[in-house]
Amino acid sequence: MLFWLIPLILGVILLVLFLIFRVKEKRVIAVILKGLTSLCFIATAIVAWKTSKNPNTTFGIFVILALVFGLLGDVFLDIKYITKDFLFTVLGFIAFGIGHIFSIVGLFIHFYDYESSSLYLIIPIIFSVIATVVTLLMEKFTAIKYGKLKPFAVGYGLILFFVMSLYFSIAIQHNWQLMNINIMAISLILFALSDLILNNTYFSTGCNTPLFVISNHVVYYIAQFAIAVSLFFLI
Repeated sequence: MLFWLIPLILGVILLVLFLIFRVKEKRVIAVILKGLTSLCFIATAIVAWKTSKNPNTTFGIFVILALVFGLLGDVFLDIKYITKDFLFTVLGFIAFGIGHIFSIVGLFIHFYDYESSSLYLIIPIIFSVIATVVTLLMEKFTAIKYGKLKPFAVGYGLILFFVMSLYFSIAIQHNWQLMNINIMAISLILFALSDLILNNTYFSTGCNTPLFVISNHVVYYIAQFAIAVSLFFLI
């Protein structure tokens, strides 16, 4: 049964409410609603995992831990808007980075084929370095300025682009036969896209507009809920 639809639908309702209050600059209420929305993708993941064909695999634990740190990152980044404290942006980077690391570790333990070509690992490493460098070069051609957050942006960018490309690589390694990995790969592309939108909102002037805010969060939550639902397809 698709019981995971219950927390997912609740999450969509909370997301709409969050966006309304976020656009209206009701920051405190928005932070609370954002946290509740994120709790819903964690609940969706737990229900999807436990109602899958393989509810005993520990891979679900790694994904849920990744989502928990995603929730922490969500809250930290929005608290930054309330307090204007540099520390909460750093904590947001760290929380999301740790979440991606859990996703990477889970993948290596459960799905990486160590007998296959090393290119399945080498190419994601190369891609993550190139993509991070290209992202940093945006400072020269756009209004984006990382300032003293540049070291954190570099570290996070490497982790983000690596986890995204690694899942895509492992999906290919398994000839697209693992539905949960396929969904994760596509979801992480959306996750990276949401971060690129957030790049403008956070690090450039004039981009903290309803269009950027709504597009960032809609793409982000589609990614997170899709990651949660992917656990239903564990076999």
